Amino acid sequence: MRAIVTLLMVLGLSGLAWADYDEGVEYEVLKKIQPAPTDGKVEVIEFFSYGCPHCYRFEPYIDKWKETKSENIEFIHVPAIFNKNWESLATLYYTAEVLGVQDKMHNVIFEAMHGEGKKLRSFEDLKALFEKNGVSNEALEKAMNSFTVAAKTRRAKTMTEAYGIKSVPNIVVQGKYRTNGTLAESHANVFKVVDYLSEKIEKEAKQ
Repeated sequence: MRAIVTLLMVLGLSGLAWADYDEGVEYEVLKKIQPAPTDGKVEVIEFFSYGCPHCYRFEPYIDKWKETKSENIEFIHVPAIFNKNWESLATLYYTAEVLGVQDKMHNVIFEAMHGEGKKLRSFEDLKALFEKNGVSNEALEKAMNSFTVAAKTRRAKTMTEAYGIKSVPNIVVQGKYRTNGTLAESHANVFKVVDYLSEKIEKEAKQ
């Protein structure tokens, strides 16, 4: 019995622990590998949209994972852009980022759209939401019309195309591996696969 317990402890501490996942099953390799950090960090990108109810339901799993994720993982949100409406939602994300309130407003925006059923289609709708959360109308308008937000939005569109993203939410690890709730079979399993891939990348980098 003691030997079994010892073996389980060893397995639990040995890198790719408890489960192996397979390419083409729980994750896929991107058709075109994208640039990724070379400083030892592992980049994890979530492609999402505020207009996507699946992304809204996925967000709590992200928040929970972020509490325990490896410090070596750099997590990034990228708003996917498939059309003009999604481009407007991407602009909203980067506006909050430029204003320095993205951490706060990210879930506020999701909740407003999917929890409260608000459309957020007009500038008046946005002003009311941001003002309620401490952002003046002047600051909001200036940020939304800034060069920085426009540039970030264009880059998000380019990344959506380059990474071959066709739906959301999708997770890309180190510009190479893609997984999502369908591949992993549930939202709850997605970050088990992400952690597996992150450890796989770190292990390969040391070889």
